[in-house]
Amino acid sequence: MSEQNTYFQREILNKPLQKHGLLEEFNLPPKAIQFIRRNKRNIFIALLVCALAILGWSSLRYYLARQNDRAAAMLATAVAQNEVKQRQELLQKVLVDYGRTGSAMWAKVEMGHIAFEAQQYDEAIKLYLDVRDDLAKSSPVFPLVQMNLAQAYENKNAQPEALMAYQRLAEIKGFAGESYLAMGRIYEMQKSVPQAKEMYAKVLADESVSPALKEKVQAKQDRL
Repeated sequence: MSEQNTYFQREILNKPLQKHGLLEEFNLPPKAIQFIRRNKRNIFIALLVCALAILGWSSLRYYLARQNDRAAAMLATAVAQNEVKQRQELLQKVLVDYGRTGSAMWAKVEMGHIAFEAQQYDEAIKLYLDVRDDLAKSSPVFPLVQMNLAQAYENKNAQPEALMAYQRLAEIKGFAGESYLAMGRIYEMQKSVPQAKEMYAKVLADESVSPALKEKVQAKQDRL
C-alpha cells in the first residue's frame, strides 16, 4: 500500500501544473480561453476604443444640450427686446454663436418678420427662403414659413411669385382655403375675373373654411 501511495505522489509531483485563472471560473471552452489569452492585447485595445467612443458620444451629447439651452435662452432674450436694433443684434448673435441649433432657425424667421414689418421685402424674402430651403416639406414649420414667404411676395407686388408660393402652400393640408383666398385676391387685382372666381369657388368648397369666411367669399364672388 505504501508503494502505491509513493507512486501516486510521484505522479502528482511530476505532472505539470495547469493554469487556472479567472477565465476558467467562467467555465469557458478551452479554445475560447486560449483565443482570449493569445489575443488579450488586441481585445484590450478594442474594449478601450469602445469605452472612449461611448465617453466621447456622451460628452458630445452633453455639449450639444448645453449649446441648445444657451441658444434658447439668448433667443428668448432677443425676442423680449422692445428696441428693434437690440433685437436684431441679439438675433444675429444667435446665428453666429449657435448656427447649428433650432434656435438659429427661429432667429432667422424672426429677422424675416422684422424686415417684413419694415417693408424690406427683399430682405424678408431672402431670410424666409434660407429657412424654407433647409426644411423638409413634412416639417410642421414649413407651411408657416411658406405663408410668410408668399405674403412677402404679395406685399412686394411680385404677383407671379406670390401666386406660385400660394399654390405650393395650397398643396399642404389645412392651408388650402387661405391660399385659394389669397390667390383669388391677386387674380382680382389683375382683373383676371375667371381665375378669381375659380379660386373663390375652391374656398367655398373647402370644408375647413369657417362659415363666416365663406359668407364673405360668396359676397365677393357675387360682385364679380
